[in-house]
Amino acid sequence: MQQRISFKKATILVMVITLLSKITGFLREILLGSAYGATYVTDAYLVSLTIPQTLFLSIASAIGTTYIPLYSRIRVEQGPEEGIRFTNRVLNVVLVVSAALAVLGMVFTRPIVSLIAMGFKGEVLELAVSFTRITFPMIIFIGMSQIFIGFLQANNEFALPALIGIPNNAIIITMLLLSSVVGPYGLVLGTVVGTAVGLIVLLPGAFKKGYRYSRVLNFKDPYVAKVVALAFPVMLGSTVQQLNALIDRMLASGLPEGSISALNFANRLNGFAYGLFTVSLATVIYPLLSRLSAEKDMAGFKDKLIKALNVITLIILPITVGAVVLRRPIVSVLFERGQFDARATSMTASALMFYSLGMVFYGYRDVLNRTFYSLQDTRTPMINGMLTVVFNIVLNLILVRFMQHNGLALATSLSAVIMTVLLFANLRKRMGGIGGRKLLGAFLKCGVASLIMGLTVYWLNGFAAEYLSPSSKMIGFLILALVIGFGALLYFGLIYLFRVEEVKWLIDMVKKRLRISE
Repeated sequence: MQQRISFKKATILVMVITLLSKITGFLREILLGSAYGATYVTDAYLVSLTIPQTLFLSIASAIGTTYIPLYSRIRVEQGPEEGIRFTNRVLNVVLVVSAALAVLGMVFTRPIVSLIAMGFKGEVLELAVSFTRITFPMIIFIGMSQIFIGFLQANNEFALPALIGIPNNAIIITMLLLSSVVGPYGLVLGTVVGTAVGLIVLLPGAFKKGYRYSRVLNFKDPYVAKVVALAFPVMLGSTVQQLNALIDRMLASGLPEGSISALNFANRLNGFAYGLFTVSLATVIYPLLSRLSAEKDMAGFKDKLIKALNVITLIILPITVGAVVLRRPIVSVLFERGQFDARATSMTASALMFYSLGMVFYGYRDVLNRTFYSLQDTRTPMINGMLTVVFNIVLNLILVRFMQHNGLALATSLSAVIMTVLLFANLRKRMGGIGGRKLLGAFLKCGVASLIMGLTVYWLNGFAAEYLSPSSKMIGFLILALVIGFGALLYFGLIYLFRVEEVKWLIDMVKKRLRISE
């Protein structure tokens, strides 16, 4: 019982830290828009992060994910000291490989950037090459951080891994506030330093859990080889979103100035809305589904899975409608200042609408991927992920011709829908049905409530814009907050009247966690 209470307290703590991390990350994006707007400088900066944060992070995360069960098994069967030695063997291999990749990247920066941003020419290409050469060492810190995150989580320490985004964001925010002094190169250097600080934050916790470094390096170690083998399908399965973002940036580099920036700001808004809830939910549901699968309790497995998916519908569907209806005032209030002008607002708001259409399916996808992992099946998400990348490329090439950067955003949403449908079909085939009627019933009820709420807030916002004439960002923010707050109250009143089953489950869960935290 005590272990369960501790787990719940840790879950609450992680959710709070995740919220703070996302808020600071969102503030970072607002300041980035204010300092550099949707310009070629921002485009070059975002491209410079593509390799370390988009591609290598997915590889390192996959290794960290597969490291955990192997470390736990070694620690149980051979003792804690052997677990530490295994950790060092994995860490040193990651360190050597990432350092070699960083050096190669710094040598061949120009052809790499030219491939990623094929439309970049002249000054923007030179700037992107210079930025990327500075950011390549980040992959060393990212690789090491993922191993220490896995080590801490395997030792029941969840707060520190969730915390590292906050100091990282704080350093970048400082560089943005000092942008008139340090310039764009100060922003790039601050981003690299922030990643290194994130690694440093993890070290005290690792040492407290018994970690001690040793210089053991063996590329032929069977456990290290097994980590890599297991990580490969996880990596391919989890890189769909990153590869889609890479493809978007490659194609957007040939569009009008600011297209990459508009996609980035819209995607950040979209990610903030769904990521806070779905990431926390997926983190909680993953070990629970793993335990039920191990116990062969498939009835309980299906029940918890349906609840998780319906909670995503319950929370994310109204956010989707709200983002579509209020896209322009949201972007204007949050970003339109400094170098972020009305043109940037228009480009970002339209991209936000098309990204938002896939928001609920992003959530489904994250939970369903974890569901297959809990069944010890990493192959199915990998195959579906690869198919989805193909669909995304085809849709990108078609839609970008007619809709420019909006077509890239819509293609991403449609790809998420396709992958979700494939995952549902594979899971239904494997388990002989998972309760599709319950899912459809909750979706229809929440959909009707969301549409009523959306029409209401659309009218309220139009009324406020016409008759209240907000004269400042602060007044505009207060009006937007009141409209969103009223819409949220209306929505939850409606789904309560519609008797959506997960409402009571969600309320009871929140009440229990609040009692635990007292």
